[in-house]
Amino acid sequence: MKVIALIIIKFLFISALFIISNGNLYLKNSEQREIFFESYLNWIGGVFNQGMEVAGYVINSRWLPTNSSS
Repeated sequence: MKVIALIIIKFLFISALFIISNGNLYLKNSEQREIFFESYLNWIGGVFNQGMEVAGYVINSRWLPTNSSS
């Protein structure tokens, strides 16, 4: 369980670094910090929504073979 938590924390940290570097944000500036938080929360929301879509697709898939007698 600790390994999964560590992987999630690393994933979130690296994604934050990508947002900072791609936006050329300087987090000591309060305006740019606000831009970072807005961008990061939008990104997390998108990841969550896409995860829900994938989970819904997996749940609605037919996993058992159908019997077709001809």
